Parts: sequence; C-alpha cells; structure tokens
Amino acid sequence: MKKKCILILILLSFTGITVFAGDIPESLMSGNQKALFIGKLTDKDSETYTITPVTVMMGSISQKEIKVNKFEKYYGTSDVPQNGDILVAVLLEKGKIKEQWVFKTTSDDYKTLKLKSVKHNMVKRYEKYINEGKYFEAQNKINEEAKKKNQTTKGNVPLESKKEKLVQNSKSTIVNSIQKNTSDEYKVLLGLLVVVSIFYNKISKK
Repeated sequence: MKKKCILILILLSFTGITVFAGDIPESLMSGNQKALFIGKLTDKDSETYTITPVTVMMGSISQKEIKVNKFEKYYGTSDVPQNGDILVAVLLEKGKIKEQWVFKTTSDDYKTLKLKSVKHNMVKRYEKYINEGKYFEAQNKINEEAKKKNQTTKGNVPLESKKEKLVQNSKSTIVNSIQKNTSDEYKVLLGLLVVVSIFYNKISKK
C-alpha cells in the first residue's frame, strides 16, 4: 500500500511539472519577465554570450547589447549557439535570460519566423503566438491597464483637499477684490470672508 501511495505521489509531481512547463507560452503574456525579444548572437567566449536585441515583443530593453551567461544549446535541438544566430529569448533581469527557453529561429521577422525545435504542442503554440503578434497585443493591454490605473489614482483627490482648495480660491478672490475697492465695499467683503471661513470649519468637522 505504501509503495502504491509513493508511486502515485511521484506521478502527480511529474504531472504538475509538465503542466507548469506547458503553460510557458501563455504565462509570458502576463508580463512578469523584463522582456521577451528576438535577438542576434553577435559574440561569444568561454563564459558569456553577447546578444543584440532586434525586436522587443514585450517589456523593454534599454541596452544595445546584452551580455548573458553561456548556455549549451537551444531549446528542442542539439544545436550549439554560434555567432550570427537569430534567437528568441526571455530576459528575466539585467544580464540574465531564461536559459532553458531560448529558441533558434529562421529569421528576425516575427510574422514569418519559424522556431527550430522539435514541434510538440507547446512549441507550436509559442510560434503561433509570435507570428500573430499576440505578445505585442498582451503588452499593449498591460500598458492600457497601467494607464487607466494611473488616471484613476490621479482622479481620487481627497475630499478635504477639494474643500481646502475651494476655500483658498474664495479667499484669494475676496482679497484681490478688497485691494481694488473702497472702504465700504471692504467691510462687506471682509464679512463674506468671515462667513466662508465659518462654513469651511463646519464642513471640515463632518
């Protein structure tokens, strides 16, 4: 019985890992990575590779060149990276890419490129999303949501601030008028100023 339970747990563990890995093409659309890009391998040495970003599909890359740790081969192939290779990679942070998810491609045109890999379902979906511009669309959606959130935050001015601004404007108007009018008008305007101040104190206590 114990052996059966252990076997079931092992199978469930592997199943969970497979499902998680199989969701990579979709999970990238959430934008948790720094960038998803098409690039060109321009230089390599024993420890690092230099990649020049060509097209950034999601996120942003400010550097003209990215230096990353050497990776042994591309996903789904036994091809060893060479200078001049065009690739699709996920930048996790400055100087670090997702090494197990780097694809060699046929070109740098996202609309027509083909991923050089064993074409199982996950790779087919990834290639399809890239060709159809789905990652650009995902980034645009993220940008729009961030813009709306920012506008909402700016629009939520505290009530006290609005009241205070109203009173200050009223006071400024009265003071400006006082400076331009006669002594009789001064008394009237001064009285209005007192009324406004009392009104503000009352609504501030509510």
